Amino acid sequence: MPDDKKRYFRLTDRENRGTILKQIGRKFYQFKDSEWVRTGLWLRYFYPDADAPEFECYEEITEKEAVDQLGIR
Repeated sequence: MPDDKKRYFRLTDRENRGTILKQIGRKFYQFKDSEWVRTGLWLRYFYPDADAPEFECYEEITEKEAVDQLGIR
C-alpha cells in the first residue's frame, strides 16, 4: 500500500464496537479529543494471535462514513 493511502475501519467487537481507526501506510490512528492520534489498538484486530479474540472484528468503511460517524469536518 502506498504510504499516503488512507483506509478507515469500524471495530465490531463488544468492547470497542463503533470505534473508528484510520490507517495511513503502516500507521494507525484513533480519533480522540477532536484529533487523530497514533494508536496501538489495531494490533489486537489485525495481527493474528491466538490470545486476541478481537482478531478480524472490524469492517472497512469509506472516509465519508468515518467522518459522518465521528461528526467531523
